Amino acid sequence: MHTIFTVIKKELIDTLRDRRTLISAIVLPIILIPLLFFGATKLTQNLIQKEQTKKIKITFFGAPENIPSYFKDENIELVNYFNLADAKVAIEQDSLDAIIEFAPDFQTKVNAMETGNINVSYKTTETALFKRISTKLEIYKAGILQDRIQTLNISPEAINPINIQQTDMASSKEQLGQVIGGMLPYLFIIMCFLGCLYPALDLITGEKEKGTIETLLTVPASRFHILLGKMLAIALVGLAAAVMILIGLLVSLRLFPDVPAEFLTAINSIVSVKFVMMLFGMLIPLSIFFAGLLTTMVIRAKSFKEAQSYASPASFVVILPAALAMLPGMELTWSTVWIPILNVALATKEIVAETIQMPHYLVVVLSLVLLSILSILISYKQFGKESNVLN
Repeated sequence: MHTIFTVIKKELIDTLRDRRTLISAIVLPIILIPLLFFGATKLTQNLIQKEQTKKIKITFFGAPENIPSYFKDENIELVNYFNLADAKVAIEQDSLDAIIEFAPDFQTKVNAMETGNINVSYKTTETALFKRISTKLEIYKAGILQDRIQTLNISPEAINPINIQQTDMASSKEQLGQVIGGMLPYLFIIMCFLGCLYPALDLITGEKEKGTIETLLTVPASRFHILLGKMLAIALVGLAAAVMILIGLLVSLRLFPDVPAEFLTAINSIVSVKFVMMLFGMLIPLSIFFAGLLTTMVIRAKSFKEAQSYASPASFVVILPAALAMLPGMELTWSTVWIPILNVALATKEIVAETIQMPHYLVVVLSLVLLSILSILISYKQFGKESNVLN
């Protein structure tokens, strides 16, 4: 064990001297996440406001005389077209935003207390356009409905026989799990992988390129101890990157002014000893697995560039299952509990919501431990070949 700790100490010192590793694993997560959080939120708010206040051009075909009065708005311009075909061409050329077409018998049916048809033609890429138009038409519809109520001399309740109310039984922690439960594991899984990537390239391929690995192999230590020391150093950097991303996200949520107070209370309550222990119970074997996986992939490379070409495609294998966890309906079950990476993401969501079932969690941890042991064994087999270690 003393030999392994000596190798870990030596590799960590070498790794922490590398500016790229420090920036990617420590500095970027703690700074970048709050910036991205605030930046993305601000950008989204600005885009929504821009769409809602954007001046739009609308034309009517077959509209009743009183319709234009419902669209009196400083951000709406009513234009006239002689035929429908020209108006559709104008939409295609972006000189017109929407066509509101009333059926020829629209007024007749409305007067007869039947349903009149209205067709709105627009580009669905204009996300807020239909909502703005439908809001105006709903006001027009409400006026017609009120006239019918008065004409028929009935109460509004007569045409509204039921009133459906919603009672949200989800706790604030379950709501928090739904909101950030998918994003949280996605971020720390990716950062854990990237945190392992750079030191793996440097400590394995980098030493081969610099010729220092031959010197390291002459010390009185077995290859297994040397490899294990390197892998644990790589895993520690990956683990640190995941922790930094978690800290950055939690800081962002606490500093963001629009986060509801009940969410902040839930955040404070989940960051407990139990939460940290359960999270680290998955993160530690996960980082060792990533370290072993990357070591196996880059150990064959003879140059830093070649190692990057081997390791880069692996990021897609990591990203895909982490992203799948954010899909609606994805839950931690006995079917998904054995799927690598996906099970970590789903288990994290359950831990945040405090709905995790302990048998599921134990199987997730067990699967990660088995994967980490397997990755160590495969890496050791590759590290034992002279052709892989010595250029």
